[in-house]
Amino acid sequence: MELPLSPLNQGLNPLRGAPLWGQLVSLPAAAPTIHSRVAQSAAASPLWLALQPYANARLCLFEVDRPESRSPVPIRRHVIDCFLEQSGIVSGYNDTALTDPGDVLLRGYLCRAAILPVSTSNTFDWLAAERDWATPGFRDEAPLPWAPDLLGTVQAPCQGVMWLGDLAQLTPQGGLPSGGRAQFAGCLVQHFGADYGPGGIGLLLQPLLGEAIQLVLRPHSVLVLRDGDTLNLIAERYGTTVATLRRINPQLESTQRITAVEGDSLAVLAGRHGTTESKLRSLNPVLQQSEPYVTAEGETLSSVAAAQQISLSLLRQFNPELSSWPSEEPLPAGTTLLLPVYRSTSPIPAGMQLLVPGYLPSTQLPAGEWIYLPARRSAPVLEELPEQAF
Repeated sequence: MELPLSPLNQGLNPLRGAPLWGQLVSLPAAAPTIHSRVAQSAAASPLWLALQPYANARLCLFEVDRPESRSPVPIRRHVIDCFLEQSGIVSGYNDTALTDPGDVLLRGYLCRAAILPVSTSNTFDWLAAERDWATPGFRDEAPLPWAPDLLGTVQAPCQGVMWLGDLAQLTPQGGLPSGGRAQFAGCLVQHFGADYGPGGIGLLLQPLLGEAIQLVLRPHSVLVLRDGDTLNLIAERYGTTVATLRRINPQLESTQRITAVEGDSLAVLAGRHGTTESKLRSLNPVLQQSEPYVTAEGETLSSVAAAQQISLSLLRQFNPELSSWPSEEPLPAGTTLLLPVYRSTSPIPAGMQLLVPGYLPSTQLPAGEWIYLPARRSAPVLEELPEQAF
């Protein structure tokens, strides 16, 4: 007898809201050891909810405004429940620019998703048991900040944190569950979607159990803060710098306003507040003031930098049109250069209002919150290098 044509071959879009959608695939009965909610929901749930009772991980991923830029700005957090299985361990033979040896490869399916704002007073609020879940089985979408008529969502590769454990332990208030054998770690999503993409044959195959997802779990890449932890202590303990910790943790980039006192200079303020002179200049346009300098016969960029007691890189920064000019090649006599008014040891007028990093190196960080630690093979950021006189 000829079998009827499967509804799947007629396209999925008209079927997503149909009563028969949840009956297209039959699921095995839940094992007695699994919570009773599994047995109650499995038979009646549509396919894209079929794995939710078996979900074993929750992700908090950061959507950014310009993924390819050097300093992407987070605009939203995406909370995603997943059904994941381990597919391997990254070794020295198969690591990439996005992974490190020891990272755990995971793959599975997205069960449900929600969106949270970036700003929060509780960095574990994404672990609240219930959220305002959006379309099950797919990443949530929201209007883009720069184009409200367009929708955007989190795109791979993207980083975040994950909790791999029994989701039944999550509480309504959120917070990191205690006990059990769960793991809290950093993660990086490498790919969303099945091999065929979201359209055509991909539309036919992908939505059966939700969007496919591939990611790596990064052990020891996040740190839950304890009483007494400071940026100085953490930097020393993990072989990094205060500036690097601030760079990879945007929540530590808050600023405070101070009033300069007698004897303050860029070098003094940078040391006092655990930052760099270039960072202070970027926070305070008033410190970027310049004054003209006219070159004499035979002067070079290197000789001008040495005579003015500034670094060659700073001189190029104030004169970007000469960024590719050889440092030892004589400049045309009469060339007008711009020199910084406020140099490393130049006195800053007392009473000037300035912005500095909010968290001092010695400031105690809030216990119970979490921060990222730098990748094991990462080097300190270049801006941390002290400025040389020549």
